[in-house]
Amino acid sequence: MRYAIDKAGFGVNRRGPRDKAALRRQSAFTLIEIIVTIVVIGISATALLSVFSSMIRGSADPLIQQQATTIAEAYMEEIMLRAFEDPQTAESGVAETGETRPNYDDVQDYNSLGTNQVRDQNNNPVAALSAYGVTVLVEGDALNTITVPAGAAMRVDVTVTHPAIADILLSGYRTRYP
Repeated sequence: MRYAIDKAGFGVNRRGPRDKAALRRQSAFTLIEIIVTIVVIGISATALLSVFSSMIRGSADPLIQQQATTIAEAYMEEIMLRAFEDPQTAESGVAETGETRPNYDDVQDYNSLGTNQVRDQNNNPVAALSAYGVTVLVEGDALNTITVPAGAAMRVDVTVTHPAIADILLSGYRTRYP
């Protein structure tokens, strides 16, 4: 390189014809390289985002399933704590006239209980669980190989529904015992 000295005494770079050719050879990316890079980054970003999207969509399912299972367990516990038969009147197989959930006194009163929304033991809706539905079915059933007198065992099925998951079914047996 050639240097010249200006009036203040500082060196000034003067580029000659050979320096311009060297500069052209050292230039950055070409337009084609930039376009290829953008296309590659776009394709990989699309692939990654689709994977993340599917993961995020399914990430709430285990929480919803656990909540549905907990609701089913709560209903099952409430039902199983009731007497096998109505202690006051002859058993009808369903809730007797005038009985509501807060004063159900036997397992069969819960037969065909169905709600579009989860309710507490006093039959008040639980607003935070409004997306869940619950149905209860109580019916006489045999206990596989265990010998019990006819009508001395009932199967209780509690089904909890939610739009995001498959129905959760919890079954239990209540027997007449001394």
